[in-house]
Amino acid sequence: MEKVPFTILTGWLGAGKTTALNRMLSASHGKRIAVLVNELGRISIDTQLIIGRGGDVLELAGGCVCCKVDLKNDLWDGIGDIVVRSKPDHVVLETTGIAEPAAILDGMFRVPDAVRDRILPAGVVCVVDAEAGGAALEKREEAREQVICADRVLLAKLDVASPDAVRRCHAILDELAPNAERASFPDDDAGARAMTAWVVESRKLRAWTSGTPRAHTDHDHAHHHGNQIVAVAFTDDAPLVGERVLAVIEGIGERLIRAKGFVHLAGEDRRGFVERAGVRTELRFLEPWGETPRKTELVLIGDGLDEGAVHRALWACRAGR
Repeated sequence: MEKVPFTILTGWLGAGKTTALNRMLSASHGKRIAVLVNELGRISIDTQLIIGRGGDVLELAGGCVCCKVDLKNDLWDGIGDIVVRSKPDHVVLETTGIAEPAAILDGMFRVPDAVRDRILPAGVVCVVDAEAGGAALEKREEAREQVICADRVLLAKLDVASPDAVRRCHAILDELAPNAERASFPDDDAGARAMTAWVVESRKLRAWTSGTPRAHTDHDHAHHHGNQIVAVAFTDDAPLVGERVLAVIEGIGERLIRAKGFVHLAGEDRRGFVERAGVRTELRFLEPWGETPRKTELVLIGDGLDEGAVHRALWACRAGR
C-alpha cells in the first residue's frame, strides 16, 4: 500500500495559517489535498470552494476535502479514516495556534499499525507573522517551540511589516531555526501554486517509532543537478530588506559563481546594486530611482542552483514600504 504524505501546518495565533490554507485550496494545482482542522467553523473556506458536505467532511472544488478532527482524541484515527474515504494525494493538518508539533510527532510511535501503514510524515511548516511574529517569538514559549520543530518557515504579512520588524523577525529565526528554509510567495495564482507545491513537498523527518524527542537537523533538498551551471533570474516590484538579500546570496555558499543586479530596497530612495564576484559580496547605493519604476532585477549563476528555492528565499526578504 502506497503511503500518503502528511504535513503539519503550525504557527502562533493569528499568524496566517488559515489564509495559507485557503490559498492552497483555491489554487489550480491539480492535487487532491485533505485538510484536517479542529473546528470546521474556524476555517473560512470561500463559499465557491464548497461543493458538498458528507458527515464531518466538506467536499471542496478542485478535488480537495476538509475534515473536522479532535487532536486530543481521534487525530490518528481521523487521518486514517480520511485517507481511506477520500484517497487524497496529501494530508495537511492545521494545528491550533498554541499546539506544539513536536508533541504530535512524538506521539506517533503509539499509532496503530493499520494507520501507520497508510501515512508518511512529510514535514512541519510553521507560518510566522513578519509584522508581529518577533514579539510573539520573544514572549511565547509555544511559538518558539513551533518554529524550532519546523523544517520550513512560511513568512506572512511581509507586505505590511516594516523593514525593522522584518529584520527583527529574521534575527530571531536565525537563532531559533537556522536550518529551516524560509519562504514567501507572491499574492497571485502562480504564487499560490508554488506555495502549495512547497508545503506538500516531502521533507526528511526522524523515524516514527523511536518515541524520543525529535532531533532538528538540516533538511535535504531534493533538487540536484550534478554541478550543472544554472542561471537564475529574479524580478520583483516589492521592496526588499537589503541585509536579508545579502544573507540569501551568501547562504548559497561556494556553489554561487556570480550574482549581480539592482535591488529595490525597503525604506530607501536610492537604487541598490548587489554583486557577488569571487569571494566578495557587496550591496552599494547608487543614484535615486527618480521617475524610474522601482524593481529588483537580479541574476544568480552557480552550480546546481534551485530556481524555486532561490525565488522563495528572496520573496521572504520582502517588507512594507
